[in-house]
Amino acid sequence: MSFIHASGYSGRKQISLQEREGIVMTLKRHPRVAILWHGDRETRDNATTENNRFQKIFAEFERYNFLAEPAVYNDAFVDEVQRQLHDVDGVLVWVNPIQDETNRAMLDDMLRDVASHGVFVSTHPDVILKMGTKEVLFQTREMGWGGDIHLYKNIDDLRQQLPARLADGSSRVLKQNRGNNGIGVWRVELVDGSGAQEPDPVVHVLHALRNSTEEKMLLSEFLNQSEAYFAESGQIIDQPFHSPVPHGMVRCYMSQNQVVGFGHQYVTALLRPESGSEPLQPQPRLYYAESQPEFQALRRKMEAEWIPQLQKLLDIETESLPIIWDADFLYGPKTATGEDTYVLCEINVSSVYPFPDSALPKLVKTAVASMKREESEAPEDAR
Repeated sequence: MSFIHASGYSGRKQISLQEREGIVMTLKRHPRVAILWHGDRETRDNATTENNRFQKIFAEFERYNFLAEPAVYNDAFVDEVQRQLHDVDGVLVWVNPIQDETNRAMLDDMLRDVASHGVFVSTHPDVILKMGTKEVLFQTREMGWGGDIHLYKNIDDLRQQLPARLADGSSRVLKQNRGNNGIGVWRVELVDGSGAQEPDPVVHVLHALRNSTEEKMLLSEFLNQSEAYFAESGQIIDQPFHSPVPHGMVRCYMSQNQVVGFGHQYVTALLRPESGSEPLQPQPRLYYAESQPEFQALRRKMEAEWIPQLQKLLDIETESLPIIWDADFLYGPKTATGEDTYVLCEINVSSVYPFPDSALPKLVKTAVASMKREESEAPEDAR
């Protein structure tokens, strides 16, 4: 009988080729899924299914006889993670657009390669580019959640058009195309007494990044510092400031085209504190199941109207929608009949966490179904 060494066993136990074939068949009966997040070498070397924030996701996959494994990622060991992902059936990714002062360019290229070899990737980088950047606000401005939204493709557009939009004294919110945690999101308005007809008026500016304080500066100064957002084909979105007072912000969580939960938060990022006060701190977000009564009107709009419109506009099949994504809404003015309206602030795709506990079984069930479908559609020689 032929034997091979199994170096993963204590004492380098010898196992027969027949036993090895049995092990391989066992692995084949249990599909593998990687849970990928950003970390350093130490985090990767020590990661288990229980010592991180995704432990409930790992446990939920076990219910479907899926072998879920950690895949801690860093640009410094991208090749190592790539080799790991080539051996799994699917990977779910939680990495922000900007993480520790680096972007996702290298990660996204690697994920495209993995996907091209038949591995299910959610969210696929190409889908993120379609729906997970601020440009989607401009693309969907004619939808029921849209409004007076503009796109600046270069610094000259910004210099030429922004002064006129500030002239009526209103606040505008400018957002870099890709970002997270308030990075590159600014509230801008003219200082009282500083007329738009002046060649270089003074403006109030407030960064949405936590603990930022409002500043006064010349408009030209703000425009100059904004030029960095156009690097590497960057863009800026411009929309009116909608106050979150008094109703707060609603976050709608989706798994592909189904609402799976809600969050509600009294956001403070672009609110001015009282003079001399410290920056306002965010209030905790409260989480609810998709059945929460006060959000059913929004749920109906999302599932019956807005998500189908979004898919058609951006040419995204349901199966390609993210396993978990969310959309943030502020309340708009009520209709003549007293119904709530909603204004889209952003869509989050790259790293949606945390989310309501009630969403967990649904997103894992969706992921399992997607990976099984991917497997059934793959050519025989690719399985």
